[in-house]
Amino acid sequence: MKKSLLYILSSLLLVVTGGCSDDLNLSPISNKNIEGFYKTQSQFEQAIIGCYHGLRNANLKSNFSYQLTECRSDNAWQQVDYDDGMISRFTENAATPVLNTAWADLYNTVMRCNYILTRIEDATFEDEGVRKQIEGEARFVRALIYFDLVRYFRGVPIVDKPLTISEAYSVTRATEEEVYDFIISDLKAAIVLLPDVKPKELPNRATILAAKGFLGKVYVFQSGYPLNKNNWESAKSELEAVVNGIGQAGFFSKYEDIFLYENENKDQAVFSLGCQTNAQGEGNPYPSRNAPNGIKPGDTELTVPFGGSPWQLFFDDEILDDIFSEEGDERRVYSIQTEWEEKSGSIITNKPFVRKYQNGPISAASDWDIDWIMLRYTDVYMLYAEALYHTNNQAEALDIINKVRIRAGLTTLTSVAISSVDSFTDVLLKERRREFCFENQRWGDLVRTDRAFDVMKKFLSRYGIADNLKSKEQYFYPIPERETNVSGIK
Repeated sequence: MKKSLLYILSSLLLVVTGGCSDDLNLSPISNKNIEGFYKTQSQFEQAIIGCYHGLRNANLKSNFSYQLTECRSDNAWQQVDYDDGMISRFTENAATPVLNTAWADLYNTVMRCNYILTRIEDATFEDEGVRKQIEGEARFVRALIYFDLVRYFRGVPIVDKPLTISEAYSVTRATEEEVYDFIISDLKAAIVLLPDVKPKELPNRATILAAKGFLGKVYVFQSGYPLNKNNWESAKSELEAVVNGIGQAGFFSKYEDIFLYENENKDQAVFSLGCQTNAQGEGNPYPSRNAPNGIKPGDTELTVPFGGSPWQLFFDDEILDDIFSEEGDERRVYSIQTEWEEKSGSIITNKPFVRKYQNGPISAASDWDIDWIMLRYTDVYMLYAEALYHTNNQAEALDIINKVRIRAGLTTLTSVAISSVDSFTDVLLKERRREFCFENQRWGDLVRTDRAFDVMKKFLSRYGIADNLKSKEQYFYPIPERETNVSGIK
């Protein structure tokens, strides 16, 4: 039972010893193992890299990052009865393995942050500015992990310190509102502590603008379903700071430029997860993972270096035609590859796949040297448009949407298209779906606007399983069964 508790409570009791490889060493639980760590600036610099590694694992490296988001939406479909198949078909339950993996990995990163935050005041630092930055980064990462947790599971336990085994047994589930308040508190604290600009040597570290951008996004989600807190003014204020972040954030004139290797950490990337090829698994797996398992390895336009993966996002021409319903949308060309060469030499034209981020050096399968943009300027820009609309700035909101459409090669809309809240939401969701397709955004957008039930009912009816979606309770996932069996959290 004790062994299960340690696993289920997702390393609430594990001690991070530093490092950022996939085989990060985690010490056994004992006071002796931590007495010599979390003492010096150097050790805290190692530990914060472990926090960033956990964030990258949760949002890029682990399969649950897209299975619980993109696979849940109408952007993908998996017929086979794997984890993502059950997620796609709304047949998952508390025993579905991917839920336990997500819970454990996310709380593992929470505890990495907690060890830093509970010990940093007593540590010796040569540079007090570094102390402030590391504390801000730990709060930033913890906030983003809880933002994932609350969007997956609604109310979850708020754990803000390392726990003993006996303390772990008494953990209770907070309300959704309490979790959002905790996230907001962490991000506000991070804004005070973080640096103004990205360090040139470490451009993937958090900044004030990154924290403000995510805080604005949190306010947008909090303003939507199910809390409906109407925090649009707060969202507008935080997002506006990023929109006006000249020299640090900005709008690219060409959509395809966003995902180019040479544009890493430029204005479009408010916050990116750093990836590096040939560095013991620190590369970006996204381009290879989303290529077909049967694609021929190679460096031609119809192949992919080192081949593809069985874990790709599956979709078909009907789904693509639904996403890119307006003719001439240039984002389709830069997001999707419709023709590729099979290992046998045959040319396949009826099984499209995602080609985003397929750029930059690569030294092994799923090991691309291109960063994953976790918060894009365009995301902030469109969330800002949403906040403007809900604070009676409809004309400016429409200008932003039209700017995004013009870049994509589409015609502009008139005010008639957004004459009501419902029509504005329709326009916004369509535009965000095209802009961020396969970037793990769609499901969250559907849920927070409370459109998920109707949209997914229609989508599932294509496959004759609309009855699988029974209620809005399925907007969120159940707490993993192994967790509830041990801890009693319901």
